[in-house]
Amino acid sequence: MSAPEYESVKPTSLDEASSADLLKRAYGLETQTQARELYRDWATTYDMHLQSGLHYRAPQRIAEILAEVLEDRSRLILDVGCGTGLVAEYLAHHGFNACDGLDFSPEMLEVAEQKGIYQSLIEADLEKPLEIAEGSYDAAICCGTFTHGHVGPQALTEICRLLKPGTPFACTIHNHLWEEAGFSLEIERLEACGIATLESVNEEPYFDGAPADGKYCVLRRH
Repeated sequence: MSAPEYESVKPTSLDEASSADLLKRAYGLETQTQARELYRDWATTYDMHLQSGLHYRAPQRIAEILAEVLEDRSRLILDVGCGTGLVAEYLAHHGFNACDGLDFSPEMLEVAEQKGIYQSLIEADLEKPLEIAEGSYDAAICCGTFTHGHVGPQALTEICRLLKPGTPFACTIHNHLWEEAGFSLEIERLEACGIATLESVNEEPYFDGAPADGKYCVLRRH
């Protein structure tokens, strides 16, 4: 396995160093309990660490990608693994005004709720079936969730289930996990089963000044 992405992010100040430490902890997760503890501890400073400390560009970029393929700004979007709402803030900049957020961390959802950018917030685990009706959403977006020690490729099928036919799902997937964790195989299966098509994929960095360490994808529900 190649070195994790955090090693390419070079902190230049005390704040950036502490941000890099938290990111390293995130990429070292091995259990759901560790993940819950991390995001409990990180919730109130997450935005500051990711944006100011590490210059996290992925939320802005994935929002731009969805905006390019979803013309109707009134469509209902599910923000999967929404965290504190960074992605939804950028979606709002593009004129989207109907967004639900889903995350497994109640502490992160509490921060997201305070921003007033979601119609509803759902506490749920993507490793399990979601109690959401099939075809509930006009689009989905997911940033930073398909990464080390987080959510596996099986969640792609469940997310596609929530989408109406013909609608897009924009997401980031870490390069290290594309083959290793089976994301490429799962996408091939979705295509073979007629569930979804991989419409586009671009390799770009997650952080300003870092290598192109992520795949920015758009899947289209059949």
